[in-house]
Amino acid sequence: MTGEYPAAAQALEQALAIFRDLGNPGGEASALNERGTLHRVTGDLAQAEGCHRQALDLARQIGGSWDEAHALAGLGRCALAAGHATQAQALLRQALEIFQRTGAAEAGDVSRELTALSEAGPPA
Repeated sequence: MTGEYPAAAQALEQALAIFRDLGNPGGEASALNERGTLHRVTGDLAQAEGCHRQALDLARQIGGSWDEAHALAGLGRCALAAGHATQAQALLRQALEIFQRTGAAEAGDVSRELTALSEAGPPA
């Protein structure tokens, strides 16, 4: 959020290593999701998608609903950034359903993103 991307990347790498050393898959999934977001905002969609997919796999293995939804939303945002609006909508809808079911505050943001996508209409 501050634009200090190199420092953020280093902190996330350290956090990821710590969570792995501790055997904490929930923390690992969270760190991977944040790392994916960092990669996406810096333009590396392939790395971002890879991080979110790893986070999604971990979250589903441990039943971490919030991390699962965060990963799905991240994948949706990657799809949107890559110009795949239909895929983005499907992934964001999955994330929204989980966020709503769990009462997560993120539901509002994802709902607004989906509204903006549908108001934009089909891709040209």
